[in-house]
Amino acid sequence: MGDKGKENKATKMSLVIDSDIFIDTLRGEENAVEFIRGVVKEDVFFSAITETELLSGKECEDDKKKEGVLHVLALFNKVIVDNKVAQIAGDIRRKYNVLTPDAIIAATAFLTNSVLITRNIKDFEKIKGLQVKKPY
Repeated sequence: MGDKGKENKATKMSLVIDSDIFIDTLRGEENAVEFIRGVVKEDVFFSAITETELLSGKECEDDKKKEGVLHVLALFNKVIVDNKVAQIAGDIRRKYNVLTPDAIIAATAFLTNSVLITRNIKDFEKIKGLQVKKPY
């Protein structure tokens, strides 16, 4: 019984949430909102590039909508794009020919030892060693 408890704790993974899940949430997509509500108390991360992608949307010209984006992101842990993230992302981009934002998000998942949560499995599935899961 004691070993089982240790196993569960050791196998618990953190999550990195991709931009598309946040976009769905902010648009009020029921499955996304439910998913986000279910993970708020877990170890959940997002890349600073996700913040950039979300804030670049035309909706954020409206200060209230921009505030809403920042409020949702504040519930989670932002991983900045530092030198380590940049180097890993560069390797990922070169080896797997993915877009730079996707490479940065994948590098974030590697550095946080997390499962990447995205609807865009296709964008990430070729990256060896990356754990990717579609939430809904």
